[in-house]
Amino acid sequence: MPLENDLDIEEMDDISQVSDDAGASKEVEKPEASASSTEQDVSNTVADEGALSVVRDVVEKRTDPAAAASSATSEGAGSDPGGKDPKAKDDVEFSDVPFNKHPRFQEVLGKLKTAEVDATRYRNVQTFIDNNGIDAEEAAELLVIGGLIKTDPAEAWRRMKPTVEAVLRAAGEVLPDDLYQRVQQGELTQEAALEVSRSRATVASVNVRKSFEEQRAETARLRQQSDAETGVVQERLTTAQSWEDDRRAKDPNFDAKLPDIIKEVKQLQALGYKPVNAAGVQDQLNRAYRAVNARLQPRTAAAPGRPALAPVNGGQISGNTRPAAPASTMSIIQAELAKRAG
Repeated sequence: MPLENDLDIEEMDDISQVSDDAGASKEVEKPEASASSTEQDVSNTVADEGALSVVRDVVEKRTDPAAAASSATSEGAGSDPGGKDPKAKDDVEFSDVPFNKHPRFQEVLGKLKTAEVDATRYRNVQTFIDNNGIDAEEAAELLVIGGLIKTDPAEAWRRMKPTVEAVLRAAGEVLPDDLYQRVQQGELTQEAALEVSRSRATVASVNVRKSFEEQRAETARLRQQSDAETGVVQERLTTAQSWEDDRRAKDPNFDAKLPDIIKEVKQLQALGYKPVNAAGVQDQLNRAYRAVNARLQPRTAAAPGRPALAPVNGGQISGNTRPAAPASTMSIIQAELAKRAG
């Protein structure tokens, strides 16, 4: 702290010295009567601004350490390469750039091209392995031996020696037991025995090659058949899904009918009706749909019968004249008296 106080005193002395110099310069300029008023104003203003700027800079630097620290921090943050520059243009917004020139599109396109190259290489390796009948373990062993030949030949020879011996026997370069015995007994020379061994190896290799080609052709045929069956199955599934979507859009009660439709389809297939193509699938589904609709339709109400005729009680037989009804009580009495008198 004493050092800082000394610095403060020295700087304040400098400030006072600068202020005195500025005041002296103004006193010297006053007797200059030949100078214009404009030049005097300019010189006074410059001197005042120079003195004030020096005082302001020194005072702010010594009396506002927090502001200085924050300024330094902000400058450091602005210069930090890891920080985000607010003035930097966000790479998300490239409205003035065509879509195919967008940086992110170019990045994705580059990754796609790299993946395409890798996929092509993989297909080439896999095609070579399949065409030559090499399984995964054999391919891995060959790659390991190839690497050891470059780095550790002794280990490479140890691992490849059994394979080399098998190749020599298959090529006829190593005599089989029968030819070796004949050479030992003097029946054949070494050269003659090798010729016989090589001839046998050639015939055997031809047979092996023929068998391998037949096996590869059968494998290719099975693969094509499997692919075709997969395509047919996929076509059937697509047809069924399209039919279901169409029915659901047209029939608001389709979801309620769907379990019964599935049961109906299973019954049709159990009876032997199994579609082999997309048209058959659609026909089977339509049959099941019609059958379910027929079961769900309301029964027709019975036609109303003819109303029963009420029996006729009393009345008069056809051909007889019904007597006229009496008009009054008096007429009834007179009629009764007439019957008795008669």
